[in-house]
Amino acid sequence: MTRVAVVDYGLANIRSVVNALECFGVSLSVAKNGLGLDGAEKIVLPGVGSFDAGMRGLRQRGHLDALNELVREKGVPFLGICLGLQFLFEGSEEGGEEGFGWLPGFCREFPSGRQNPKVPHMGWSDIEVVMEQSRLLSELRPPMTFYFVHSYYAPYVEDSMPFSSAVCAYGLRFVAAIETENIYATQFHPEKSQLAGMKLLETFLKKI
Repeated sequence: MTRVAVVDYGLANIRSVVNALECFGVSLSVAKNGLGLDGAEKIVLPGVGSFDAGMRGLRQRGHLDALNELVREKGVPFLGICLGLQFLFEGSEEGGEEGFGWLPGFCREFPSGRQNPKVPHMGWSDIEVVMEQSRLLSELRPPMTFYFVHSYYAPYVEDSMPFSSAVCAYGLRFVAAIETENIYATQFHPEKSQLAGMKLLETFLKKI
């Protein structure tokens, strides 16, 4: 039975993610500090709240050091969700804390105003797969519709972001999913995205 650890940094409501993962017959644990990630064969980082508060929580609980060791050095498969995708970059306009720095670039705030879509981006949106051989989305067929809730995004720059596996358009195009080596992430919430989201989680747990 696959050992899956869900990262708890003290701010995010992780119950919906835990409930979804429990459907797949895995050995699930909630890691309240970095030591709790030891022995995990898959790691899931849900993200809710603000960038700075989340990064401080991850550092204070020892998660960041553990994630760097387990994911970056030892290759444990990792899935970040929503803010868990944004943490992967160098930083965010939402605050001044440094991100993981696993990926180049910074997250930006959606422009607001009469000529732009309503912020936050909340609700169901289609995504477009831009990676020829996406593993995370391999069991799904278009149209792929997922549930989003976010005010900040990772800008999509086609020629310099080979790690982007899917994009979404909401006034502008942004990164909807990431795949690079053992690192996977989604800006949308698979745990709130009904059958498509559950199929994505199953793919991560059973086929990656």
